[in-house]
Amino acid sequence: IPRLQYCTKMAIPDNVTEIAGHCLLFLLVFGMSATVDIGCLLKQLRNRKAIISGLILQFVVLPFLGFLTVTILQMDNVTGITLLVITSSPGGSY
Repeated sequence: IPRLQYCTKMAIPDNVTEIAGHCLLFLLVFGMSATVDIGCLLKQLRNRKAIISGLILQFVVLPFLGFLTVTILQMDNVTGITLLVITSSPGGSY
């Protein structure tokens, strides 16, 4: 007859840790966004030059620089794809 072993340490389920992490991340982002002045935000949204340059840098220049880095440094497949995904994603790996 096999003996039953009892765990002396209480294990935290993975889903509890995951949910707690998401809640903490939400609170962090919410806290940062709560400090934004609405007037300044609306002023920046009317600044077409800044928005267009930001979009071009985020979706054209940054992925191209990632591709250039992978090509010049001749990275292996896993590292290269990881760098390409991070540089092609808005906000990086966040």
